[in-house]
Amino acid sequence: MVMSKKGLGASKKRKEDPKFLTGHGEFTDDLEKPGTLHLAILRSPHAHARIVELDISKAKQLQGVAAVLTGEEARQYMGPLAPTINIFNNVPEVYAIAYQKVRYFGEPVAVVAATDRYIAEDAVDLIEVKYSPLPAVVSIEDAIEPKALLYEDWGHNKQLEWRNTIGDIDHAFSQSVHVFEETITHSRYTGTPMESRVCLADYNPGSQNLVVHCSTQAPNQVRTLIAQTLGMSENNIRVITQDVGGGYGSKLQANAEVIPCMVSHMLGKPVKWTEDRVENLLSGIQSRDWSCTLKVGLDKDYQITALQAKLIGNIGIDGTCQGPGTPALLVAGAYFPGAYKVPVYDVETIGVVTNKGPYGAHRGYGKDIASYPVERMMDIMAHKLGISTEEIRRKNFINKEEYPYEQISGPLYDSGDFHLLMDLAMEKADYSGFKQKQQELRKQGKYIGIGISAMLEPSGGAVFDGIFNGYQPATVRMTPEGDFQVLASHQNIGQGLETTLPQIVSSVMDVDIHQIRFICGDTDITPYGLGSFSSRGATYAVSAVYEASKLLKEKILKIVGHLLKEAPSNLEMKDGKVIVRGAERCISLQELGNKVYLWPGPYGIVPENVDCNLEVTYTWTSKVVNWEPDELGRINLYTTHPTGVFIALVEVDVQTGQVKINKFVASHDSGTIINEMIVDGQIHGGIAHGIGGVLMEDLAYDKEGKMIHPDFQHYLCPTAMEVPDMETIHIECPSPFTPLGTKGMGEGGTIPSPAAVANAVEDALEPFGVRVKDLPLTPERVLECIKKGDLSVGKV
Repeated sequence: MVMSKKGLGASKKRKEDPKFLTGHGEFTDDLEKPGTLHLAILRSPHAHARIVELDISKAKQLQGVAAVLTGEEARQYMGPLAPTINIFNNVPEVYAIAYQKVRYFGEPVAVVAATDRYIAEDAVDLIEVKYSPLPAVVSIEDAIEPKALLYEDWGHNKQLEWRNTIGDIDHAFSQSVHVFEETITHSRYTGTPMESRVCLADYNPGSQNLVVHCSTQAPNQVRTLIAQTLGMSENNIRVITQDVGGGYGSKLQANAEVIPCMVSHMLGKPVKWTEDRVENLLSGIQSRDWSCTLKVGLDKDYQITALQAKLIGNIGIDGTCQGPGTPALLVAGAYFPGAYKVPVYDVETIGVVTNKGPYGAHRGYGKDIASYPVERMMDIMAHKLGISTEEIRRKNFINKEEYPYEQISGPLYDSGDFHLLMDLAMEKADYSGFKQKQQELRKQGKYIGIGISAMLEPSGGAVFDGIFNGYQPATVRMTPEGDFQVLASHQNIGQGLETTLPQIVSSVMDVDIHQIRFICGDTDITPYGLGSFSSRGATYAVSAVYEASKLLKEKILKIVGHLLKEAPSNLEMKDGKVIVRGAERCISLQELGNKVYLWPGPYGIVPENVDCNLEVTYTWTSKVVNWEPDELGRINLYTTHPTGVFIALVEVDVQTGQVKINKFVASHDSGTIINEMIVDGQIHGGIAHGIGGVLMEDLAYDKEGKMIHPDFQHYLCPTAMEVPDMETIHIECPSPFTPLGTKGMGEGGTIPSPAAVANAVEDALEPFGVRVKDLPLTPERVLECIKKGDLSVGKV
């Protein structure tokens, strides 16, 4: 396809930005139906306890209170939470409101619906509960011991346990010249979208229809989950999603959303719940929090001979019904080899339940888990061997000519060029000049460091046994006035779909993108499909829109050919017209739309065997996804694999422990680029997420399982002051597995940035013998690392 400034490849400003910048966005919390009741939730002050007695009598008597429900009473109106995903794991029986026992600090225990939120909150304070505390299971060690059982019928605390071995791992290590083993951990953090979760449910007793306005990434899946949990016909449920203030994976569930739906169904009135920030941190989706022991063998040339990984994830109360997190550990198990060639592989993955909050997705979904320990290990091995961190990576990179490359663990990588990405990143970061400057500054007592992290981003996931499997329909429609509409269930959550998907149609139809409108977020309007997750937009949604556009163009040319008595092959679309090649005859799309839809109408205008409507729906599925395990138990869930090499340049104040990131270089490939400006924005946002996780964000719990800092006074997110200058370099290695060569890229900044920063900090503090261990790298923790190091080494 020829690139066009109208369509593919143009850095168009986002069409959706003016409404947000001028305050005209419409979010779910902006909606208020007449007679709306407001919901407040009583949350558990214990991480693990039995509910002995619950007295709601005083709350019921408060004026303005319409209903008070306990978990036991709620069971009359809904069943256990429906699973979002179920792969190789135990599915617990859990409820939206705790029943008999609470399992995490902040779990809903009772709910109040009142005429306003203030009354509802006052009523919550009147509810009296007696608890019988149980031992809190907080750490991985607590769970494995076990200190207590979260689900007694399991007899253990393992929700997931899986292992796969490919090759003779023991023999490979015995033949290796070098063998390294390290245990690497990552702290727990979350996505913190600007807009927390909001749900407005309105049940009409007359029609028996439930209309749900909800801030979600996946309207159709949420409708299904609500129907299954409430036992309603999905036909009678409509989910509408307004503008969404960010998702990052944290809005892919319906564990709390079913509560206002249930209360509305019970009362026959609209009920609204708006999650505040404390609730979001306590009971919203949480992620990371794992321990990984890596063992790596190398030959005399420092090439990998064997890789063994044992991953144990702390998945809190649940990672399959409360949130879709547990399979992220399986994704990590498939992707530890990452950017490197591995001839023998052994992986064990365990997910343990604890008395922490629900586990789910957050910008990375297992790919981040696979990336951090391996990229840290590369630096650790290089330092011990006395070689550069660049060299050890180059010796093990997959080569450009080896693509498509089948990784030993099963994934099929489509395209890439890690060596070129490294060249470009090293040049842009001025690596050799930086290292020279580093030595000079150390003599002055200043410590700067540089850290590299290679990036592999499996995108466009198609996961079996869940609501995240692999297909995407799109409808492209031409209106009577010659404009176009694109309808898809791929939800716009800030990634620029109102611009990029019209650019696809524009590239096919040769019309301005302002004549094309993207419509999403309504289960009664868009075709049933999957939401926004796994960076699947450029893989699935773009491909569906492109194929639908081609078919609609073909239909338009057939109709115009019939009208003008010309073969469709003699026609082309240009500037909003269909023209006859080499002639002056043409017809505008507006004229054509009027003729087909209105005057005179389709008879005589539309030829036989052509549908007399100007729209096409196409469902795109990937031809390379494979759910049937081979003889070694391997499958392939992802269609495209963007790649990159990211470099962080930092400065560490050894007196205060403060880490300042001076610059980030991102050398990146996401295949054919639709809109470079939007790609850059996604990369920059992802890097900010990664910086937050490595330097400051921490969902820390005490020994009793209580979250230590569930608010933005203490849970610190990066601001403009912490986010550095970023330079992005793009190469384009088109994917052979998508029709336009596009690849997803929404998580690519988050996956490598923590390791790049950690490696840079370790490089800066090399004179002190510092080895980066626990995250986040707060000033206090950095000072502790410096004090533990051999300070005599720091003398220059």
